Amino acid sequence: MASVPITVLAHIIIILVMGVRILFRRLAVNTTLAWLIIIATLPAIGVAIYFLFGDHRLGRKRLKLGAKIRNYYQNAYEISEDDVSKSDMVVSPFFEDLSQVVSLETGFHPSMGNKIRLFDEAGHIIRSLIEDIDNAQETCFLEFFIIKVQGRVVGLMESIERAALRGVECRILADDFGSRTFLKSEWRERLERAGVDIECSLAVGIVKSFSKRTDLRNHRKIAIIDQSIGYIGSYNLVDPVNFKQDCDVGQWVDIMVRLEGHIVSSLAVVFNTDYIFDKFGGDFSKKSVNQLPSEVPAQEFARDAVLQLIPSGPEMKTSLIYEVIVAALFGARETITIVTPYFVPDEGLILALTNAAKRGIQVTLVLPRKIDSTLAAFASESAFDVLLDAGVIIHRYQSGMLHTKAILIDDEVSFIGTVNMDMRSFHLNLEVTLAVYDKAFSKRLNATVNNYIARAECLDHDRWKQRSPIRQFKENLLRLAAPLL
Repeated sequence: MASVPITVLAHIIIILVMGVRILFRRLAVNTTLAWLIIIATLPAIGVAIYFLFGDHRLGRKRLKLGAKIRNYYQNAYEISEDDVSKSDMVVSPFFEDLSQVVSLETGFHPSMGNKIRLFDEAGHIIRSLIEDIDNAQETCFLEFFIIKVQGRVVGLMESIERAALRGVECRILADDFGSRTFLKSEWRERLERAGVDIECSLAVGIVKSFSKRTDLRNHRKIAIIDQSIGYIGSYNLVDPVNFKQDCDVGQWVDIMVRLEGHIVSSLAVVFNTDYIFDKFGGDFSKKSVNQLPSEVPAQEFARDAVLQLIPSGPEMKTSLIYEVIVAALFGARETITIVTPYFVPDEGLILALTNAAKRGIQVTLVLPRKIDSTLAAFASESAFDVLLDAGVIIHRYQSGMLHTKAILIDDEVSFIGTVNMDMRSFHLNLEVTLAVYDKAFSKRLNATVNNYIARAECLDHDRWKQRSPIRQFKENLLRLAAPLL
């Protein structure tokens, strides 16, 4: 009997201590409440889950040195705030001002003098990467969440091996969770024998969980070749023909853009900053810079595309990409189109979308019919009723796992990259997004989106309301976990 009061007292102490810790983090109200409920109902297990998955710890060194290292590389690559003036940006004043918010938070300014080319088929992406790597003369840097050496990706790895053997400096950053199979494979050993530097990004493990959160992932997908060619998009280094076929979602559908010009230096800053942490643990004395091999001829790319890079993640001061997206939705005047595989919105995002629809703006969501996460699927569907009531159009892609992440606003500004429309991408993972202030590119991207819509089913509001009460209960139950997904 004497143990009962002690147990109760311990329970109360745990709730108070953890409650104060969580409250001082000033998380979103729904996220705070979710964690408080978990810890109050399951104190011992809840505390363990919180320290494994609830704290944004990336290690004090990374938080302290991140901005310093990023600033060093921005200066080394001469990323100038004078690159683009407002008069050069052929977009509305609202988006001119929004670009300045990004500049203030990241140091990455809108960049002129760029070429951009969209690829919307995996085979074309792989062939273009192989061609550029085969032509590489100095450097080849790759940073990807998932690397799976099967099918056509074998040829891509062989091109990296060839590059290393002829003296090209090759580096690969691969997320420890997403690329676990590759990091333990014979392919890693083979590439390292050829001279490729392969680093595990955000390593996971029981011991490491005491110093940093174990489920924070490096979700970035970028490539930089000779510091003059870059790639960014939703595509992992996988062959859709072979990848996750046991999930019964079909082949994965992605986009990637190939970049030339000044914007590639911004990509190089992101890669090198991550490399310093993953290779040297943030030891700033190990920094190195590979300058551009030659001046980019300004006349070749003049006024082609104004681009701006937006890195995001818990190492940044704020959840910048979330702020930018919500602001862009409120700033839209005519159309909003969002393509995303994982759509688990919070109240702020739902408000931005429904408010836009009620203002007469055409708001369109293009989502996959099936995804590889049952929890995320039900949590996503819990938001459909309120969106449909407001007039939001929802298309569900039928021809595979639509993995593209893209936002088009008023056919003049596009956001493409690695960010899903969920709290994990907005607040937890290392992500990277490219803002494209270019109407010609928006037109090209819109054609790809219309292709998706042609293979999608438009969700009928009346039919959707007829789903079973049990299904609605599952949706609303899992909606409670949305802040944690």
